[in-house]
Amino acid sequence: MKLSEIARIVGGRLLGEDIEVSGIKGYDEAGSSDITFVANPSLLSSSTEAGAIIVPEGIAPPEGKPCVVVSNPLEAAVVVATLFYREEYGSGISDRAIVYSPVEMGEGVVIREFSVVESGVKLGRNVVVMPFVYVGRNSEIGDDTVIFPHVVIYPNTVIGKRCRIHSGVVLGADGFGYFEKDGKRVKIPQIGRVIIGDDVEIGANTCIDRATFGRTVVGEGTKIDNLVQIGHNVKIGKHCAFAGQVGISGSVSVGDRVLMGGQVGIADHAVIGDDVKIAAKAGVFGRVAPGETIVGAPAMPAGRWKRIQAIINRLPEIYDFFKKLKKREFHGDKGNS
Repeated sequence: MKLSEIARIVGGRLLGEDIEVSGIKGYDEAGSSDITFVANPSLLSSSTEAGAIIVPEGIAPPEGKPCVVVSNPLEAAVVVATLFYREEYGSGISDRAIVYSPVEMGEGVVIREFSVVESGVKLGRNVVVMPFVYVGRNSEIGDDTVIFPHVVIYPNTVIGKRCRIHSGVVLGADGFGYFEKDGKRVKIPQIGRVIIGDDVEIGANTCIDRATFGRTVVGEGTKIDNLVQIGHNVKIGKHCAFAGQVGISGSVSVGDRVLMGGQVGIADHAVIGDDVKIAAKAGVFGRVAPGETIVGAPAMPAGRWKRIQAIINRLPEIYDFFKKLKKREFHGDKGNS
């Protein structure tokens, strides 16, 4: 594709020769037939073999290198990547898939070999079901959603439009619900369901349990990393982002635009307000006010945690001072006696 065409598509302007490129790669990996991008202008101090560069407004482009100037290079690079690289999923319904009747399908549905789609399922337009997927009865999958291999979708699950559900995900398994009787654990039937909103992405080997009663909900636009556990009856808001190994216990309420670092643990029935940021490895109990940034286990406001860490780092000196003070007091008392 010519650079002038790329500039038109991303809303930028071309500086230099209108060469043709055949792909996009990172700054260090790109070759002469590639275009690359710099989100951080400091990268331009090092060289690249790329044939052209997407650069931000307001910086001097490297001399002799064609550039596409844009306001946001990362956003433009995402657009360019979609031009050059498209995922191929195949087409049609494989004769080696098992599709029970009745199943409702929109146009362009792809169901690959060795998948099982139970009766009562509704598949929207352009839904892709990759090999070895199980879709339980009466589930619904919205338009343009891709279900990658080895996903298990339990019955009555609802998945919105334009979602990406990665390999090994389990949606709708039993919640971890028991009560104790005569020293034994007695199972509480888990008869609810899981509802996934539009534009949600769920990383590999993540598990989202169905509700005991009612619904476990993931709001639209939320992005979930690999190896995340979301318990029964959890309500997650819109446009959140959870890093790997987050664990959310049952009946937790999470607001909109909440960010959680890796290995965050949320205790049951906690309430997390909108726009909260939770640092990696934090342990959260109770309520967190909207807009808070919290750190530590048990989690606390970031400012308080930093003060505590500063004191901890000085504990040896504080302890030595305390010993000297006690020794002085002891000798002083002895002398007076």
